[in-house]
Amino acid sequence: MKKALNTKRVVLIDTLAVITAVFLAIAIKSLLPADVNVEDFDSRLVNLIGFPAVAILYFIIIYVHCIMVMQYFGKKSNLSKQQIGVRFGSVFAAMYLFGMQEVVVEASPFNEWGLLFMRYQFIIGITDAIPVLLLCLATSYLILNKNNSPEIIDHLKLGDKIKTVSLITVTFFIQRAIGYETGLVNSNAASFPIPTYLWTALFGLVLGLSYVVLYPVFSKTNFSLLQPFQIAVLTIGINWILFNSFIGLIFQDVMGQMLFRTGIDIAVLYATSLCAQLFFYSTDKTNDNRR
Repeated sequence: MKKALNTKRVVLIDTLAVITAVFLAIAIKSLLPADVNVEDFDSRLVNLIGFPAVAILYFIIIYVHCIMVMQYFGKKSNLSKQQIGVRFGSVFAAMYLFGMQEVVVEASPFNEWGLLFMRYQFIIGITDAIPVLLLCLATSYLILNKNNSPEIIDHLKLGDKIKTVSLITVTFFIQRAIGYETGLVNSNAASFPIPTYLWTALFGLVLGLSYVVLYPVFSKTNFSLLQPFQIAVLTIGINWILFNSFIGLIFQDVMGQMLFRTGIDIAVLYATSLCAQLFFYSTDKTNDNRR
């Protein structure tokens, strides 16, 4: 009976928190000077239920994923609930903020990349980032029943972190560059090569930093090859796919391309993080206290 009541309490808190975050995201967007050309959105779903309903549905799905992975893996973590909330919230917020700067001019109200495009994308990104950060902080504090020491249990040395971030940055850049140059990935590389490749390097760095920020949450006393899958695919990967799917929800015939490009992103991220786990962190198998 007690467990059932606790489950009901968790569901109620999560539901209210997601609704609040969705309302906050939409409210902030309506107050900031970032005009959206709704008439340009021509997907079947937009024509069927309207753009506002599509936007609300998108926010609900992506925010539900955020708190689901945070709470599921957070309950198994050795970190305090404050650390868990900060780490998940900052990673998702950074993904949205910097992900919005991807040079896809046709998905914006502008015809070319420049300061106006960057300002517009920053406004949209920050209005996504603030609610998800607050959502993770609030639900981790209210839901996670943890009284752990605030000590950060991190099995990665500084050198391991630098190598991991560098490797993820490089592999993300290379696979995207191949996609741009071969045409497998639709991009603005031909029209705006410098900003396109600068963003690619920057977002690769964001992915690398996100991985090492989340690693202590998933790090156990025993070496495990599940950690790369849990972090790179179940947490970062699915959320990155959901984030990019918004373009497919509002524009006709682009969902396949968005799923394809983000699918490759995550496959490469997973393969890279798995290699890091095998070669950089291999001493975790026998020495968990090497700090």
